[in-house]
Amino acid sequence: MGRVSTIDRLPPAVRKELDERLITSGFSGYKELAAELHTRGYKRVSKSGLHRYGQQVERRIQLARARQQIEAAGLDPSIAAELTGDATLVVIVDRRNSCARAINVRASAAEVAQALKKLRS
Repeated sequence: MGRVSTIDRLPPAVRKELDERLITSGFSGYKELAAELHTRGYKRVSKSGLHRYGQQVERRIQLARARQQIEAAGLDPSIAAELTGDATLVVIVDRRNSCARAINVRASAAEVAQALKKLRS
């Protein structure tokens, strides 16, 4: 089992503020955030640790958006839980049988689009 990160050890109010600042800054400015936290007494927080934490927060937001889009499309919401890594969610619509299915493809969106173009021709 890995170590608990320095960010996870911060008080909940500080983590909540950190989440909000990361979101409003577009997940940038880690060096400045680390310097500010140092001045507030959190000396062990590093820019790299903030970046890793920021990636986790960004991923959670992406998954929440994907879940909302999936539910809005009338698909099974458990599909969003299957999203992992650098994969692209592809929704296949079967108009003949009036159903849709989402699949998780381990490829970039550009690669998926290129493959679909080849199928059409």
